[in-house]
Amino acid sequence: MTPDAYRPTTASTSFAAAYDFTPTQSDYADLLRSMPQLRMLKTLTWVMLAVFAVALLMGLFLVHDDGQPVLDTATLLSLTVAAALAALIGFGYAPFGGRAAWRKPLNREPIHAVLDSKGFRHEGPSGSQSFTWSVAARALETNEAYYVYVPNGLASLVYWLPKRAVPIGDQASVRAHIQAHVSRYLIR
Repeated sequence: MTPDAYRPTTASTSFAAAYDFTPTQSDYADLLRSMPQLRMLKTLTWVMLAVFAVALLMGLFLVHDDGQPVLDTATLLSLTVAAALAALIGFGYAPFGGRAAWRKPLNREPIHAVLDSKGFRHEGPSGSQSFTWSVAARALETNEAYYVYVPNGLASLVYWLPKRAVPIGDQASVRAHIQAHVSRYLIR
């Protein structure tokens, strides 16, 4: 069965849930990993590494008429630097970005997350952010959290609720409530 087989057909107008959590450094790394832009960056990284591997193999095994390899040292060095940078950016962005977000004191404040029939909001000592369900483009559920994406130009704003903040008995109702309001719901 697919997750859509369990999708509720109507949203409960009486549903309201509030959960308190304090973000951790891993929450921010997981949040970055869930972003569509980072998934595209990882794909681009794999393509770059594949091009590097093909160029390296061709350069080492193809030779000129005089028996010298086609790939000279300068080209090999530039390809190696480009591949290393692509790997560092593509695979290191989420952990490094998670650490950078964690360094900001505002990102360590406790959060009060509220889901109800109107929308989803995060409230903390430094302020509050909210949206109505009608603007949510998609949602993603992972082993770590629930993510709801709201388009914002080229990027997306992401509202998240770590699963550790939701009691196991409430997780099915939280999933059903988000699925009822967001048409694109993925479970990964």
